[in-house]
Amino acid sequence: MGGFLGFAWNQWTFKPKPLAKDRSLEGTTVLITGGNVGLGLEAAKEIVSHRPNTLILAVRDVEKGQVAKDAIAKESTPPDVNLEVWELDYDSYDSITAFGSRVQALPRLDYVLLNAGLKQMQYTTAKLGHETNLQINHLGTSLVSLQVLPALIKTAKATSKPSRLTIVSSEGHFWIPFKERTAPNILARMDEKDAFGRQMSRYYTTKLLNVLWARELASKVEKRDVVVNAVNPGFCYSGLHRHEKTGIIKLFLWAFGWTTQQGGYCLVDALVQHGDSHGAYLSEQKVVPPSKFVLSEEGKIAQKKIWKETFEIFRKEAPKANISELESNV
Repeated sequence: MGGFLGFAWNQWTFKPKPLAKDRSLEGTTVLITGGNVGLGLEAAKEIVSHRPNTLILAVRDVEKGQVAKDAIAKESTPPDVNLEVWELDYDSYDSITAFGSRVQALPRLDYVLLNAGLKQMQYTTAKLGHETNLQINHLGTSLVSLQVLPALIKTAKATSKPSRLTIVSSEGHFWIPFKERTAPNILARMDEKDAFGRQMSRYYTTKLLNVLWARELASKVEKRDVVVNAVNPGFCYSGLHRHEKTGIIKLFLWAFGWTTQQGGYCLVDALVQHGDSHGAYLSEQKVVPPSKFVLSEEGKIAQKKIWKETFEIFRKEAPKANISELESNV
């Protein structure tokens, strides 16, 4: 894992598979962020085929979410599956907080797939002022993970079995130098334009943050309550690549890419299978070691530092998010 030859071999030789047809999700509530396009949409379609009670698509654009809901419904959605579209903008702490309040009102929440993200190839700032990849892929994802956690824990205690929280990462977390790790404040350094790097390096760095966040969150949450993991969906055809202008990605997709549907299979497999895992990194539909940096002492130090810095940002910038209360859950 981690090198180009390993990447190419896995993409050529492994073909992701859907869940077994008899795997039932009856009675459960599943929530997918970014479930209106790409891998998230394919994951949603796969989930629906296993008949949960409720599937919630959490999306930035509700109109586009409704289009996705209609598309799913047309593909023979069982009549007993309740499909809902909820608004959620990772670039608005007010939106995330309102979403969190809505989640807490759910009678149950069994599975959450945090799939929403982007790959911005040039330096830009989000509405909240942070570098865009950092805001959406790390800060937004992390705050949403904290918002859904109480509902997942409540459901686990009511059902006497663990709920599941899966964060979408990338094999690209193996491939970046992560020079920001030596800065006095890692996240502040990542906001600076001269630290952005070239092409996909910033995207991959935020995917490394996803792995570190998932591992630290898992270390603070009991496995009997919520199984927390990170997943690499593989290199797939997806709208994620829309900002890449050189044509290199198209060439690599032609040579190595999995279909969007196959990527969706990987996400669903990570979300509902592998119940004996916790704080794990999944790739090719199995638990594998993350990068050497993640497992190193330096990586463990960076993991705790990023956790602390992230909470400092939330306390300062998201006062309505009840950070102290959320922190008490971990």
